[in-house]
Amino acid sequence: MKKLLTNKSLLIVAFILSSSISMYAQSHKMALSLTGGYVDGGFGGLVTLDYKVNEFDYLQFGVQTNFTNLDFNEIEIPVNLYAFNAGFFFDVLRNNKRTFALSLGAGGTVGSEVINNGDEDLETGEKLNIEPSSVVFGAYAGLDADIFLIPTVAINIKIQETYHFNSEIGELTPYFGAGVKLILK
Repeated sequence: MKKLLTNKSLLIVAFILSSSISMYAQSHKMALSLTGGYVDGGFGGLVTLDYKVNEFDYLQFGVQTNFTNLDFNEIEIPVNLYAFNAGFFFDVLRNNKRTFALSLGAGGTVGSEVINNGDEDLETGEKLNIEPSSVVFGAYAGLDADIFLIPTVAINIKIQETYHFNSEIGELTPYFGAGVKLILK
């Protein structure tokens, strides 16, 4: 009887410990990140919302803005991109304490590309031989790294390469950004 009571006690202690450890190990369900950084020849910003579909994989929805310049006949022409991104990411590396995570993902993008503020006339009097404003679409792939400072705040580092199928200025656009990720839920 004493041995049965000891086994039950050990089982209860093991259950309590494992449930408390698993509660500590559970990750967030939603997170919001704000990053800013380099795009090809300019500056970009990206706001993303992550929604976990399981412990390691998540859907990511984002709004991206890029502000760059295009060199045309020794004139710098402003180019702005406003895009919506949607993709799927999965963890490729995570430490046991869950203070660091590296995710890999890919998805689609659609947005508006505005060249020379939508004006066909350049400051030299020449006309643009490309469409000054158009809808662009494509795909992207990227890495997403999180370094948690506290359980609800992390430093977020993003590296993405976007391919626009119908861009007037070029198809590939890199983005290297850093910022903050806030755990919402």
